[in-house]
Amino acid sequence: MRTSSTPSRSRITVKVTLTGLILLAVIGLCLWTGFGLLFAKSGYLYQKGILRALNSTYQSEFVIVSKEGLNEDGYQVFKASPANDRSLVFTVSRTNGHVDGGLPLRRQLSNNYEETAQKKYYPLLVKKYFGIELQDIPMSVYRGTRSSREISDENYVAVNRANLDEIASKAKAFFSEAESHRLKQLFLRFEDDLGVSSEDAGIATQRLELPGFDFKVGEHWKKGFRLLSEEELKQKIVSQAGRGIADRVAYTFDTEYPDFSGNFAIKFTGNDLNSFEAYVSAHTITVEKREDALAEIYEAYTRVIMFIPKLPLNMTAFHLKYETNTETESVPLKKEEISKKTGKFPGLFR
Repeated sequence: MRTSSTPSRSRITVKVTLTGLILLAVIGLCLWTGFGLLFAKSGYLYQKGILRALNSTYQSEFVIVSKEGLNEDGYQVFKASPANDRSLVFTVSRTNGHVDGGLPLRRQLSNNYEETAQKKYYPLLVKKYFGIELQDIPMSVYRGTRSSREISDENYVAVNRANLDEIASKAKAFFSEAESHRLKQLFLRFEDDLGVSSEDAGIATQRLELPGFDFKVGEHWKKGFRLLSEEELKQKIVSQAGRGIADRVAYTFDTEYPDFSGNFAIKFTGNDLNSFEAYVSAHTITVEKREDALAEIYEAYTRVIMFIPKLPLNMTAFHLKYETNTETESVPLKKEEISKKTGKFPGLFR
């Protein structure tokens, strides 16, 4: 019985030894792979990490086209393409950098995929949906990429109060196709016919950057991106263009009535650029000068109601606002109360 147990124990010892060696090999392979992914600056594992990062960021498949040497941080630079669009070739690598405060950022993915896609597909889609032949391709509302010159207004899709609905509808169709090419924005120029001053308050033609998706910074395509609806796109245009119009209207009023500079403002609260709400306000640090502030509001109000008819817009509401550092009183006026002959607002402020 004793001799028969010896071979069994030997076999067990061999199995344990083999199992241990296999585990050590697996652990070693995992460590090698991990260190390769973390510290490699070139080679197979580095390349696989680049492709994995691109796939995750853009939720698409990519392929490496060629190697292009090393960047200044010593990382291999590649030319890559979307797997379904080999004609679009862009540059990708890892880089090191810093955040505000000097903290280092290591192995950040650096690529110009979106910029390259913008150059190729943006003019095609703008022509398809808006009928415009672009001579230059906007990369921001101000300048073309890698250019010190400002590109001309003709390269921005024109929108105004009359064609707002039409442009919003076309923008929805544009972004529905642009999503597949990872194009995030449409570049517009808003032109108005208000006939008010523009000096020091922005020009009559405003450049707008219309986002086509709702997303949070850092989120990846498809996971966190939602295509905006036509009404949402319209609201984005109204919000941006409305601020420019409001600045110009306020500037014109302040120029015409310099003694009441800063007392008058308008806001476009609906989803169009034809109707606005007017605000007349005054501010004091403490309530001791409240009566003086109310008198200032009244005097500004009498000028505003003479100024508003000059605007080719519809006023839907009128608000009087008195503020201190600690409190705010706001009173909306009824239509019958909006008159040049109105007294000093009896009973409105208490």
